[in-house]
Amino acid sequence: MKFNYKNRGFIVLSLSLMLIAVGVVNYQLSKDSTLSVSDEFKAYEQAQIDKNSSDKDTKLVDSIKGKVTVDDSEKDSTKTTETTNENSSVENLAKETSKEIAKTLNSKENMESDTYIVDMKMTREKQRNSLTEQLNEIINNPSTADAAKVEASNIKVEMVKNSDTELKIENLLLAKGYDQAIVFIDSDKVNVVVNMEEITQNDATKIFDIVSNQSGINRENIKLTNNR
Repeated sequence: MKFNYKNRGFIVLSLSLMLIAVGVVNYQLSKDSTLSVSDEFKAYEQAQIDKNSSDKDTKLVDSIKGKVTVDDSEKDSTKTTETTNENSSVENLAKETSKEIAKTLNSKENMESDTYIVDMKMTREKQRNSLTEQLNEIINNPSTADAAKVEASNIKVEMVKNSDTELKIENLLLAKGYDQAIVFIDSDKVNVVVNMEEITQNDATKIFDIVSNQSGINRENIKLTNNR
């Protein structure tokens, strides 16, 4: 049998073309696969970056919130302390005034004066007027805390109430024949001084009844003395 070289060449050429075609197809598939994997990897990397960035932002926000919370807490604490200090200052003003009036009222040296009752009434009003001016300054000061203003106003109201009660008691004592008497109310205590040589049991009973009924203060908290 005679072998045809032309046919052989055609077959070789066909096989070569097929191999080339297969190679091209494999290359294209490999390229597509690589690109797909690359795209997926990039997407994964971007997702991780976004997540990490989000976590950092969240932590930063939480950190800032925490800092703000601490700062606000410190401010509130400072404000509370300042308010407490202002309230204490207002209370101390009232206490010091009452203490000074009581000290002057019970001074033996002052009691020896012939004008003791008149002098003590003037001193009582002078001390209270001075306290009223200080309280008004506190109330009218824009920088004063509201709580301190309320405290100052309450002290003023109580002081006016005490003054009215003292005057009523003194007038009632006058009506009972005790024309020389001074009364000083300090919170839940009362000081009464009458211009008498001696206070009898009958006198004491009358005076205690009047003072207790008008002030609402128990007898054990009423101090009765004479200035002679």
